[in-house]
Amino acid sequence: MARTLSIRSRLVGILLLVIVVFGGATLLISMLIARRAVRTLSHELIARQADGVADQLEGFFAPIRGAIDIGEAWGKEGILDPDQPERLRALLQPVLEKYPQMSAALVADDRGREFMLLRKEGKWITRQTRRDEWGTRAKWTEDGKEEWREIDYDPRTRPWFVGAMERREKEVRIFWAEPYRFFTTGQPGITAAAAFRSGDRDRVLGFDVALEDISKFTMGLGPLDDATVFVVTASQLVVGLPAQMARRPPEARREALLHPVADLGIPVLADALSLPLGQKEAARFESGGEAWWGGRRLYGPALEITVAVPEKKILSGLEDTRFWLGALIVVILVFALWRATSLARRFARPIEGLVAESERLSRGDLEPGPPIGTPITELRRLADAQDRMRESLKKLVQLEGELRVARRIQQDTFPAKLPDLPGYDCAGFSLPAAETGGDSYDAVGLGPDGAVTGGAAARAIFLVADATGHGIGPALSVAQVRAMLRMAVRAGRGIDEIVRHLNEQLHDDLESGRFVTAWFGDLDARTGTLTSFSAGQGPLLRYDARRGAWEERGSDLPPLGIVASLAIEVPPPVEMRPGDLFLVLSDGFYEAAAPGGELFGADRVRALVERRRAEPAERILAGLREAVDAHLAGAPAADDRTALLIKRV
Repeated sequence: MARTLSIRSRLVGILLLVIVVFGGATLLISMLIARRAVRTLSHELIARQADGVADQLEGFFAPIRGAIDIGEAWGKEGILDPDQPERLRALLQPVLEKYPQMSAALVADDRGREFMLLRKEGKWITRQTRRDEWGTRAKWTEDGKEEWREIDYDPRTRPWFVGAMERREKEVRIFWAEPYRFFTTGQPGITAAAAFRSGDRDRVLGFDVALEDISKFTMGLGPLDDATVFVVTASQLVVGLPAQMARRPPEARREALLHPVADLGIPVLADALSLPLGQKEAARFESGGEAWWGGRRLYGPALEITVAVPEKKILSGLEDTRFWLGALIVVILVFALWRATSLARRFARPIEGLVAESERLSRGDLEPGPPIGTPITELRRLADAQDRMRESLKKLVQLEGELRVARRIQQDTFPAKLPDLPGYDCAGFSLPAAETGGDSYDAVGLGPDGAVTGGAAARAIFLVADATGHGIGPALSVAQVRAMLRMAVRAGRGIDEIVRHLNEQLHDDLESGRFVTAWFGDLDARTGTLTSFSAGQGPLLRYDARRGAWEERGSDLPPLGIVASLAIEVPPPVEMRPGDLFLVLSDGFYEAAAPGGELFGADRVRALVERRRAEPAERILAGLREAVDAHLAGAPAADDRTALLIKRV
């Protein structure tokens, strides 16, 4: 007869065997987990530090790109002329004052003429160079005093001028020069530049950024678990010093910039640069007889961020954890012999309840179930956590619903039907990149008496607006612009008054670095003319059917909200003859990038619209939208897309 065992004995024996096997396996697994934990923690720590540096670099350089955008728009309108120093100073000095990381602004042309505005020790210094007229002489102005100096300087040979001209031929807007020492001050720095055509001259606008400002925040990061963070150029010259350099004299720190990493005398920096560039996972390396984990990441076309962390800092505490884990297993074994049966009963019941609740949650049932009654703290906390998770899921579902409502509300602000203007076919649409977008458009019809009408109209006021970014915040900004426009139109205001009041209100409301580009159009069907005014919105495209050619119109003023007051001059109206088209697009069309990085560009826009110009306006815009979607090849749009087309039929 086979030997029988009591339930208690069987349970205790099985539990003992399970615990022994589990204990040994746990110790083995803990060793494997420790190795993986080191790699995981290293990757997370390095990624967090690298992300932080990249975010701060982005915040550091983003205003410079914005200043280039504004200056380029001025340049295309012929405002930036190196032969007009007073006007240039009046334009550029407020920009430099607003963004202290920029130390100088330069405007040069293909004749070798240059104007430089330099901020040095709280003073403003200008330099004029006319290589074709003055040769090696240059005019310097400081505190109202002029002085002639001999300098062997030709702006056309400077890296920022040469690079910007080459990039323009490749349809790249902004050129970032590899860090170098500035000709005037000798400071190490980077120049951001953009080339443009103004009249019959090629000109370049540049802004200088001192590298010492970059090092201020890289050194200010401080060691996180003794991490080392620094930034170098593609040729591994230092531009962002690590925290260890903060203890050295300012002269030594300044001298270290644009020198090889080895010159800093910190061995781990040079060893970290041997790691693969751009590798997603953290890599292990040896330095000074000690194990380190590190990673290198590209930022932009010319900078690299490197982070290194000593392995001992990551491992600290894991050895103690393994020891206490073994001791805990022994205690559990002794305790299991005594409490096996009661523990099985006390644990099984609430666990089954938790499993049942988890299955309900997995099916989408978010209503509370029966309470889990248990005196065990861990299970009670788990039940509470499950309840909190249920509430969080409810809030998430509610938030998703609110975002859908916000999108629907924003879509409802777009005109369901554009004004009915005799002799004209108008169409428009707006597609946000997220649930809500930073683009908007509107059209207000006016009767012969100037009153707003929803039917046949004699005139129409049009708007296309684009706030920086996309999401709920920019959506509120453009909704504000649309509301103020409609109030101003109902009050009978002209475009100049509308633009002035909008700019003043946005300057008061928007935080620094935020602005709104906008295009305003006043189409008079009785005279067949369109008054067009752009504040940073462009390019604007007009097809002249008589000549069979396109005209490209730039911005009349900087974007709204940047400066408190603007000198507004509305251009004369444009005659719209039969077959003529006027197209306004937000930059989400021009800058839509294929998976390989190629932009859709203005040339594709002009070619498609010209090919389909005989079709109704709505079909032309539908074709444009389909072409951009095909160019994206399934990739999500990075920016909002808004279009408005006016066609004389």
